[in-house]
Amino acid sequence: MSEALRTEYERAVRGLWEALYETENTDDVPKEVQNPIGFRLERARRLAAVSCVLSARLPTASFLYLAAEGTEGIARFLVSRAWREREREPGEPFPPPASSARSFATYLTEEGWCGGRPDWQGELAHAELDLNYGELTPSAEATGIGVRPAVGTRLRVSPYDTVDYARRVALKKAQMPWEQVLGTARPVARVTAQLVPGGGTGAGRTLILRDAEASALARLVDQAWVPTTEPSDALLDRLVKVGAFTREAAG
Repeated sequence: MSEALRTEYERAVRGLWEALYETENTDDVPKEVQNPIGFRLERARRLAAVSCVLSARLPTASFLYLAAEGTEGIARFLVSRAWREREREPGEPFPPPASSARSFATYLTEEGWCGGRPDWQGELAHAELDLNYGELTPSAEATGIGVRPAVGTRLRVSPYDTVDYARRVALKKAQMPWEQVLGTARPVARVTAQLVPGGGTGAGRTLILRDAEASALARLVDQAWVPTTEPSDALLDRLVKVGAFTREAAG
C-alpha cells in the first residue's frame, strides 16, 4: 500500500469513527457513503444497542449512570480509553456483551464516577461492579478459623437492600422516564449480601442473605463498609456446603 493510499485509508477510518461515535461530523467520511442523516441514525442505533447490553449485564450501575448522564453519557463512554482498549474476539457481535460490560465497569472506576454521585448511588453502583468483577480476599478472622472463599466465588455485602432496589427500579422504569425514577426511588437501608458460589451444589446461583447473616459474611472477607457480626457454625457449614467457601485442611 502506497503512503498516499495509507494516509487516505487512515483518514477514512478516522472519519467513520467520528461520525459514528464522536461529533456526527461526516466531512471526513468517504464521499461514496457520505450520508449525514444515515450516520446520525446509525449512531443512535449503536448508542441504544450498547445501552441495552449494559442494562442487561449491569442493570443497577447502568441505570444510575444513564438516568443521570443520558445519551451523552453513553457517547462519552464510547470514546473512552476503556471502550477502545476492550478485549476483542474475531467475529464478535456488536456490541459484544461481556467485554462491553467489563469495559463499562473499568470506565466508571477510572473516571471516578461513583465517587461523584450521592453516597447511596455510588454505593449501589459499586456493589454491582464489585459483585461482578471484584476480587475476594479472606479476612484475618476467616484465615484464623480456617475458611476462605472458594475459587470463582463472588460476593458483595452492602448497607442497602440492593436486590429490592433493583426490583423496584425495574418496575418503575416501565412506567416513567428514567430521570424521574432516579429522583423518586430510594434504597432501603438494610444490610444485604449477594453471594454466587464458585463451586459445589450452589455453583453459579445467586444467594441472598440479609441482616445478621449478611453482616457475618462481611466479616469473612475484606468488605468492612458494614457493621459485622461473628459467623455462626451453622452459617459456616452452609457456606461450605453450597460451595461458596472452603475449609483449610488442619495442620
